[in-house]
Amino acid sequence: MRKFASIPPRVWQADLKPVRGNLEALAVHYHLTTSGHANMLGLYYVPITYIAHEIGCSQEGASKGLLDLIEAKICSYDYQRELVWVHEMAADQIAPQLSPKDKRVKGVADQLAMLPICPITLGFYQRYRLPFHLSDERNLEEFELSMPDDVEAPSKPLRSKEKEKDLGKGEGPSGFRGSGKSSEGSETMFAPYPIPASSADGKTFLLSKGVPADQIDGCLRNLLGGNLSPYDLEGIVTDARSAA
Repeated sequence: MRKFASIPPRVWQADLKPVRGNLEALAVHYHLTTSGHANMLGLYYVPITYIAHEIGCSQEGASKGLLDLIEAKICSYDYQRELVWVHEMAADQIAPQLSPKDKRVKGVADQLAMLPICPITLGFYQRYRLPFHLSDERNLEEFELSMPDDVEAPSKPLRSKEKEKDLGKGEGPSGFRGSGKSSEGSETMFAPYPIPASSADGKTFLLSKGVPADQIDGCLRNLLGGNLSPYDLEGIVTDARSAA
């Protein structure tokens, strides 16, 4: 557990401006940034029931406050894995930028490497890979290989990128479903689907992908939050077929 949390005054003029007057969202944000479950990355496991219990509100109230924060692009939440990412928390808790030799670079990389590769953790990696020099860390090679081609490259060649030729031959990184696919395939698998224009459009899309009816609501929440990738969907559909 962290001994203290740093919340800069600018959050009221910047981060929290879109949710002014929304007491549920403000309470959830304060919990996410000061909770004993949190870490310096602002990327950690926290079920909504924990949030509701600790701020003393109903689960529906905590869910609404969290959704309002997601819509304001203050945080992201993976409902399936119960992972939250408060977007600017690492910049506030650690630093806006680190030097390559700063020991905190390795600390961030070690914490991130313990988490599953999914849209929410890839979002964190893409946001902080350059300011925190994460692309140089060996234990994050699989994250680097999952970045889209149009993401800004670091200033020097990467060891991980040199392995793409081998990946093209089917030697995929460990831990990936379908590891025999090329690196381009891995990037596509982990890139989140575009957020649909409406819940109805999202539901239609999920049904067309073969998502079972009892999984629609959970998948729809992730899809609307920008946290559903082909990798996630493949696992859900495959599990449903196995259980049938």
